[in-house]
Amino acid sequence: MLGHWALTLGLLLASLSATALAVSCYECDSVNDSNCGDNFQPDDIAKTDCDSMELPEHLRAFYLQRPETACLTKYYNDAPGETLFVRRSCIFGDLSVCDEKPDPVMPHLSFLGCVFCHKDFCNLSSRCVHAHNLVLAAMLALIYLFNV
Repeated sequence: MLGHWALTLGLLLASLSATALAVSCYECDSVNDSNCGDNFQPDDIAKTDCDSMELPEHLRAFYLQRPETACLTKYYNDAPGETLFVRRSCIFGDLSVCDEKPDPVMPHLSFLGCVFCHKDFCNLSSRCVHAHNLVLAAMLALIYLFNV
């Protein structure tokens, strides 16, 4: 039984260690590029190496060392049923909360939510991001069920 818990802990650590690596992300918004919207078409979308980006000025005072980077997809809308606005980019630092400030391109829109991910170009769709978490949860559940 101890061996299975060690395996579980190893899987969790392996998953978490991947989050510490620098990633490359898609960088766009759906106002300036219609391919960036909810029907994402990555062919002509800009790609950014987050580690090569300058740390934003407002974050420099908070971090002595370069913070963790991840890919981000943020969703906004005008009213229920209205056109969705999507922004895809790199994000730095505390990934536990989503910055709900208005988007500078479309400041009048309402914030709906965001999705973080830690693999190269993973901010292509929110549905793909959740797949990694579902696979990890399923593995842990199976290990637990077969070892009780």
